[in-house]
Parts: sequence; structure tokens; C-alpha cells
Amino acid sequence: MSSNFKQRSVVSSFICTSPQSPEGLKFALFKRSQDVSTYRGKWAVCSGSIDPSDSSPQAAARREIYEETKLSDRDISILRRGKPFSLTDESLRTEWTIHPFAWQLKDGAREISFDWEHTEFRFVKPDELATYDHVPQLEVGLKRILVSEEMERGLAVLRDDHESGAQALAVKAVQILLDMVKGGEMQRLRASGEFWREVRWRAWHLAKNGRPSMGAAIEAKLFKTLELVDRELQTSWGSEGLEIPLSDLKGIVESVVESKIAEGKQSLEPVAKVFLKYVESNSGIDQKGDLPKSTKIVTLSASGTTHACLTTLIDALSKKDISITITFLESRPNFEGATAATALLTSFSDKPEILEKLSIEIIPDASVATAVVDADYVVFGGDKVIPNGNVSNKIGSCAAAVTAKALNPACKVVALFETDKITGAEFDSEYLTVESNDEMEVTKYWPAEVRSRLKSKDRDAGIRVRNEYFEWVPAKYIDVHVTEQGMLSAEEISRIGLEAVELEKRLFGDL
Repeated sequence: MSSNFKQRSVVSSFICTSPQSPEGLKFALFKRSQDVSTYRGKWAVCSGSIDPSDSSPQAAARREIYEETKLSDRDISILRRGKPFSLTDESLRTEWTIHPFAWQLKDGAREISFDWEHTEFRFVKPDELATYDHVPQLEVGLKRILVSEEMERGLAVLRDDHESGAQALAVKAVQILLDMVKGGEMQRLRASGEFWREVRWRAWHLAKNGRPSMGAAIEAKLFKTLELVDRELQTSWGSEGLEIPLSDLKGIVESVVESKIAEGKQSLEPVAKVFLKYVESNSGIDQKGDLPKSTKIVTLSASGTTHACLTTLIDALSKKDISITITFLESRPNFEGATAATALLTSFSDKPEILEKLSIEIIPDASVATAVVDADYVVFGGDKVIPNGNVSNKIGSCAAAVTAKALNPACKVVALFETDKITGAEFDSEYLTVESNDEMEVTKYWPAEVRSRLKSKDRDAGIRVRNEYFEWVPAKYIDVHVTEQGMLSAEEISRIGLEAVELEKRLFGDL
């Protein structure tokens, strides 16, 4: 970049109708007024600079949309984000870094009310953009947020799956990629370079736009799969891998992807062994002398990792004649905690000697304080971990951790996760964004009269029902991060996060 050019980071938001609407996806195009500083009279989408006060590009996009259109979170939801790109405007001596986003209008959204920056707006189809005198490279941003019908269906599979854990979703994402590689749309491609580029684009969208709240495991599985493909290309064809015949390239991609699917979900036994070792060491169980007569653990939600760790621990402690109490928060709105409790009990249904030592409780989420006050451990999984050690998990995890530290400092807070849940530094800015889900999952259990009154008055009364599945637990409230590689320090977590960033750059830097 030229040091004489101004550097500006901006967001570019395409406010869209639903792709499933009768006319398909359309987006709002705005004509810039004569009062703005750049590109007067040009057609554009809702855009603006990222301010230092913005927590992330996505937060900046939300702010700009509200300032320019009065649309809020009650009117729009994130549809997908596009890969950022750069452009240079010689006439303005400015180098722009553009972060494109697509936002979908919700049912009942208010009308757009544009401000002084624009003189008019209209909804257009993507193929109509070329007929407008628009700002530079708007078509590039548009292309980065558009996906094909086949890709849209694949994203919907991940987005609408609220039952599978992160590892299961990761395997499902790789299967979706394989289906698309073998499917109709990609079979129409005739050049190796074009094919490999499309494979990477589709993997990028599955990773970033399928289920972002559980995206770390999905990213790791997809990106490591592509890394193996790239390594195979380099081994077989050297640095000129894109000269490989298309049929051979397809064969390599399909073979590698199929092998990753065959691996299935990685074994959780290594994490469980590390957790057992930690509890034994922390409780003095691995030393001679008096052993504790009982251990109490508080947990929540349904996590394959947590289940594996608890079953391993229960089996080991019961053999030492130690009683174990596991208290599950019910985990509203879908009660995954209750599901996890029954699954844990079922694991020992044919082992009466263990059931004799095991006590399982299910309590309302609001009772967390009474549960942790005499607990030895608060244990939860991790769907995403950023380099500073903060852990994203089911809503209620932070409350459990913080309450335990406030009421029972001796209680140890333990985060359990595989290292592929550790993601890159970009989430230092994006991680505050939380996944919002259908408010009906919450309100359907309310009295019918309350639901009816809210439905008719919620907008005017300013009442908003929030149904967020995930939250962040700050590292300062976590005593230990347990993984298959051992108990990780902050430095080790940061190193693994940096490796994830470097891998992403290698795979997608030229897109």
C-alpha cells in the first residue's frame, strides 16, 4: 500500500428480501445525495466507516443501518457476511478495506426511512445492478454475499440444526461440501483453477455463514480438510497444482473429503482422561490417605465433550467408593440440560454398582446460586474459544461461573473443549456478536393471554423478547481449560489461535 494514501475501513450492507420470497432476493439500492463527501449521485448500499468505538465490523454495520434507515435489530437479521476485500481509488487517494454484509428484512419490518445521505432508494435484483451508475466495485461486494441455490440449501442445513453439537455439525459441514463437489452446479465447471477456487469459496461460506456461534469446530474441520487437499496437490503436482487435469483434481478433492468424513467425530477420550487427572489431582484422590466421600459437579446444556468427561469421571470415582452428585441446569428454552441428564443416567443403566454412587439433579436455570454454593466444580463445554481464553458456550455458563466465584471461591470452574474450538484473533472484535433465535421458543411456555397482549403491543410498547443461545465466559472466571492436549495456559491457547489464522490466510488469501 502507498503511504501517501488514506486508509479507511468501511462496511457495506446489502439490505435484502428473503431469498425464499416469490421474487427471490432483492436488495436496497440508495442514491447518494450531493451532501456526502464522496461519490455524489452514485448508487450504493448502506455503508460507512468503522469507528474506533465500534466493537466489530458487524456492529458498525448495524449502527450505520440504523443511522441511515432507522432499521434496527427488530427489523433485520444477519443473513451472511462476505469476505473483506480492498480497493484503491486513485482520484481520492484512498485505499479502502470493505467488509460486506447481507441483512434480511424480518416479517413486519418497518419501512426504510433514509436520511440526508441519500435522495431515494429502490429494491433491485442482483442482475440489475449493472444498469445503475454505482460506486466503485459494488459488484464485488455483491458477489461476495451472494450464494447459489445449492449453497443456500447447505447453509440452511447448518443454520437450522439446533440439536447437533459442534463436532457433529463440523462433520455435517464436510459432508455438505462433498455433496456439492459431486453435485450438479460444480459439475458444470470446466477449468481446474475455477473448480478449486469454487471449492474454497463454498468451504469459506459453510465455515463463516453456516452456524457462526459454533463456527470454530466447523472452520477447523473444513479448513484442515482443504489443507490436506492442498498438500496432496503440492505433493502430486508441485507448485503448479492448478495445471492438474480437472478429473484428477476432482478425484483428489473427493478422496480427501471422504476420508475426513470417515474419521467422523474425533475421539473425546483424550479430553476425558485429562479432566479425570485434573479432578484426581485437585481433590487429592491420586494420593494416599483419606479420600473425599463425595464430589458435587454443576453443569448445563448438552455437550458431547462434557458427557464423555463426566462418564469417565463417574466410572473412576465410583470405583474408589466416592459418591457423585451431578446437578444439571435445565437449559432453557429447549431444555438440553434435562436431555443431557437423562443421557448420562442411561449410560449407566446396566451398572447398578455405579448408579448406587450417582445422584443426578435437574434444576431451573434461575436456581444456579443454590446449586453452586456447595459445589466442588462447575463444568461446561466450549463451542468457541478465542486467544485470550474467553469461552463461548450455552447461555447460563457465565452466570454459573461468576456465581460460583462470588459465593463459593473454592469451587473450580472448568472449561472442556477440543483444541479445534480455538479460533483466530479476528474474534477478539467479532466475538461479542451473539446468535439470536426465534422468540417463540421462549414465549410458547408463557400464558396465552400474555403472548396475545405482547403480540399486539410489543412494538409500540418497546418490548423485545430475546432468545440468545450462547454467551461468553471471561477467562478470569475459569480456573482451567481442559483439552486433549492437556490443561492449556493462556499462551498456549493464543499460539493455537494464531496457527488457525495463518492456515486461513494460506487457504483463502487469494480469494
